[in-house]
Amino acid sequence: MIRTTDQLIDRIAGDLVWRRRELTDMRALVQESSSQLRCRVVIRAAVALLYAHWEGFVKSTSSFYLEFVASHRIPYRKLAPNFVGLSLRSKYFELGASEKISSGNLLADFFCTSLDAQSRVPYKNVVDTKSNLSSKVLLDILAAPGLDHSQFETRLRFIDSSLVSPRNHIAHGEDLSLKVAEYLELHDDVIALIELFRNEVENSSVLRRFERAAV
Repeated sequence: MIRTTDQLIDRIAGDLVWRRRELTDMRALVQESSSQLRCRVVIRAAVALLYAHWEGFVKSTSSFYLEFVASHRIPYRKLAPNFVGLSLRSKYFELGASEKISSGNLLADFFCTSLDAQSRVPYKNVVDTKSNLSSKVLLDILAAPGLDHSQFETRLRFIDSSLVSPRNHIAHGEDLSLKVAEYLELHDDVIALIELFRNEVENSSVLRRFERAAV
């Protein structure tokens, strides 16, 4: 269980280090490719890997943060609303398994008696990138742990048009050609995007944004 900010930062760093190594090696392969055909093939593989590590990092880092918040067991009343929402969402799934009208008592009981109880924030299998981390999916993921989406607003079009769309073309076996300079720029932009997501999660933990603001 991730219980401290230092542990969270270490888990994120450990997850990122191997991703960066792979991407750095792939970047070097692109630059070293001699023939035009080999360069084209390597770039296609590199774009797919870039997307894979972006999606994988968002999913793993979000899950680490949810686990960190869950470990605090803060009473629901003192927890930021988005985390209460995650808990309610899991209860809705429980209700979905039953057609009995009385099953609604689960939610009623929560509102009436559980606000002062220690929270049980779900963190396993909560983050769903839908295997297609578009800007729309990203905004939904950011909302779950209450991360600041304003930091990503200027990058939403880039995510869809320059990263997700090319990756989908490649994944579906369609033609896509990028020049070396275009790939290198894409690589640097995705690394910057990953770092932005990392900073947002780490800042949220340090500033304890998972707690409800005092009224």
